[in-house]
Amino acid sequence: MFTSTKTILKIFSQTALIHANEVLRNTQDVNQLADLASKELEAGKKTILSAQGDCKTLISMLKAWAVGDYKETPWTSIVLIAGAVIYFVNPLDAIPDILPAAGLIDDATVIGFVIASVKQDIAKFRSQNTGHPEFSAPTPA
Repeated sequence: MFTSTKTILKIFSQTALIHANEVLRNTQDVNQLADLASKELEAGKKTILSAQGDCKTLISMLKAWAVGDYKETPWTSIVLIAGAVIYFVNPLDAIPDILPAAGLIDDATVIGFVIASVKQDIAKFRSQNTGHPEFSAPTPA
């Protein structure tokens, strides 16, 4: 089962990004999404090792935005971040997560795309939130 990057990003834009606009309208929905993604990362259900620290930062950015602690991230970046987190927690996406290893390929593609797209926002967030350990840059392995 091969799914191209173009197909994965098309599915991402047609599903998760549209849903992100809806979720971002309600702080409680944003917090529930962030909590679910955090739990999945912590439980090891979905581990994208190369992006683990960045995934945590994306979730932290989303939480900080939702509670009003950090509003400097542009709207387009917040929508991309929310969309990536939605896609990450959705088990039925381009490649279903029930397929061992292969099920995370599409998640990694979306996360990688979003991280590359908002890397300056991630760096700015980390530099301005150095007092919060959950917001700081990941330590190299």
